[in-house]
Amino acid sequence: MVVKMNHKFGHFDHDQFESFKTKLHKEMYWLLLYKDPKTCDQYSYVDFNKYYEGLMRRINGLSSLLSHPVEIVGILSNLEAAFLETKKENFDYKIYRKLVLDAHALVDKIKE
Repeated sequence: MVVKMNHKFGHFDHDQFESFKTKLHKEMYWLLLYKDPKTCDQYSYVDFNKYYEGLMRRINGLSSLLSHPVEIVGILSNLEAAFLETKKENFDYKIYRKLVLDAHALVDKIKE
């Protein structure tokens, strides 16, 4: 039996959607590296705000494509809270990391 993920213009097959989720996981992981005090200097050339905004737009596009699954709300909410944490004068990487990882975990909960 071939499992398909329906979307507004048709469907993705299971492997195709799993491959996309893997890519999304990797894109979220970069958020950690860009702000981790141990690694951020290596990525000072990256425009974090643009990277974040592009990621959020792609997730919002996925939400529209998949008819707004509830998991996307949690993903976007956690990532926005993480972004807001980066703007604080007393930025706490541990809080930021937890929020990004919580969003990361929700990616696998998007149902087919």
